[in-house]
Amino acid sequence: MERETTKIKTPSGKELELKAWLTARERNELRRVFLEGVQIDPNRKDATLKDLSGEVLEKAEHKYVEIVVEKYDGSAENVLGRLLDASPQEYDFVVAEAGKIDKGNFTQAK
Repeated sequence: MERETTKIKTPSGKELELKAWLTARERNELRRVFLEGVQIDPNRKDATLKDLSGEVLEKAEHKYVEIVVEKYDGSAENVLGRLLDASPQEYDFVVAEAGKIDKGNFTQAK
């Protein structure tokens, strides 16, 4: 499926191409990363977060890059690996930009 993308420049001047929106399947993949790393006490009326490991946050960052980033520096090959070998500023910028995509994609429960 062809999908609209957006292109921006990273701090190091490389072109970053991101999906403009997520499918429900992609959104659910991202949710799954968080849900697998959370424990909820079913005996409480108000579901409270019991534990969330730092590992979950790292997995979520990686999943955002894998799902949202179409191309980095003109190539779709091994985007996550290349970003992990880049500077922390470059990696953090890409993760932050990729994380913006779901802001309009998740509907809040009423």
